[in-house]
Amino acid sequence: MTPTVEIEATSATTARAQLAGADVPPMELAATEFKNLAVVVHEFVRTIAVEQQAAVEVVYRTGKDTRFLTVGPDGKLTENAPSVPIPVAVTDPEPAPAEPVSPAPAGPVTVAAESIPYEAPAQPVQATARPARAATPTTGPVRSADAATGPIGALPALSAPGVNPAASLPARIGMRGRLNAMLGLALAPKADSLEMRLRDAQATIAGPLPESAVITFVNLKGGVGKTPMSIALAETIAEYRGPATAACLDLGEIGGSFSDRVAVPPAAGHDAVSLLADLGQAPHQVRPSTLARYLTRQPNGSYALAGPAGAEAPLSFDDAATLGAILERHYDLMLADTGNSSHSGSWRWAITAAHTVVVPVPLRRDAAVAAQRTLTAISAVRPDVLARTVVVITDGPGDAPMVETEAVEAFTALGVSVCRMPFEPAFASGERIVLSQLRRETCDALTVLAATVTRIGSGAAG
Repeated sequence: MTPTVEIEATSATTARAQLAGADVPPMELAATEFKNLAVVVHEFVRTIAVEQQAAVEVVYRTGKDTRFLTVGPDGKLTENAPSVPIPVAVTDPEPAPAEPVSPAPAGPVTVAAESIPYEAPAQPVQATARPARAATPTTGPVRSADAATGPIGALPALSAPGVNPAASLPARIGMRGRLNAMLGLALAPKADSLEMRLRDAQATIAGPLPESAVITFVNLKGGVGKTPMSIALAETIAEYRGPATAACLDLGEIGGSFSDRVAVPPAAGHDAVSLLADLGQAPHQVRPSTLARYLTRQPNGSYALAGPAGAEAPLSFDDAATLGAILERHYDLMLADTGNSSHSGSWRWAITAAHTVVVPVPLRRDAAVAAQRTLTAISAVRPDVLARTVVVITDGPGDAPMVETEAVEAFTALGVSVCRMPFEPAFASGERIVLSQLRRETCDALTVLAATVTRIGSGAAG
């Protein structure tokens, strides 16, 4: 489809341009000291033609007549109807210097993320308006002394209104993002756009958390994606909350895949068992330099603590509790990757300490049944945590769509939230989890999931 630009000259030196069919506000064009209006209009249309790699049709209206023109990517102008052509410079105008293009954000902001379909989407963060104070009738003139003895809370009413930083930044994706990059504009994204949903999610991730916050990943069936999802979510949280704010703890059974899935594998002796053996002091006295010998920093700033190796005993409830007491003093958030046995002491601690529980479930009958058994086991240890549990249905090549309806009904009947995540090849293939190498749709879904569990956890008691 050939792009069309409608241009209306509003004066001898200004014009208003509107991209037909594009849901963007009109753009104002103005002559400069060195370029008359005709040259500015010509360069504007040529820029769009170069961006679209196609000729652009122009409807140019002045106070007396309307001209129909075509401008190609090479700047050649042709007229489609007999008329006096738009005056352009005799020599080809020099191309306008390229406007600086804002770099793509480090976090995922694309058109692939969708809101969670099985629960109400989060409302955008809005500045709360201060209610107006009711006028107080007086019987005489107000004295300054009376005003001085009034409530001090009345003074902030004179301050400037609050600002939502997420809404004030220019759009970077979609049609508005392309126009901003191409023309140097500063159009804000729509309030209900994908970009605003992702910005609100990122703000939620960076928000307040309860003390000793723990997100636990469970499913009594192996191979459902607990480990890659916990590692990826820790990296996503560190992306928007800041480096050294999240620690991912391996509480799986002996021989788990945690060390094989983190982007930066731990060195020999950098694990939970070695840390416990080297304590020699109370957990509250462990220094950051001591922790640095056992935890491994990942690319986005989260830290990973591997579990026991093959020749060592599994972690007990007390072992896991000690590790939790150490890590909570140095990190805002802990993410616990659990094993497949609900009788394990470390599994039971992860449920007991959890503010939020995440249950990954591929669309397979055996995985759905195992997830249901997992929720029953969670309820036996701590029934109240079901209200803060999120089941994540993960798409994959072996999906059985007929399972979804029954699974969602069974999970929601237990009072848990249900959301979906697109298929991620790196999760299924056993590769190391590097956030920058995941599909953009996966990164967007992880951002929404991180905001969901953060929001749920922030409402939990310590």
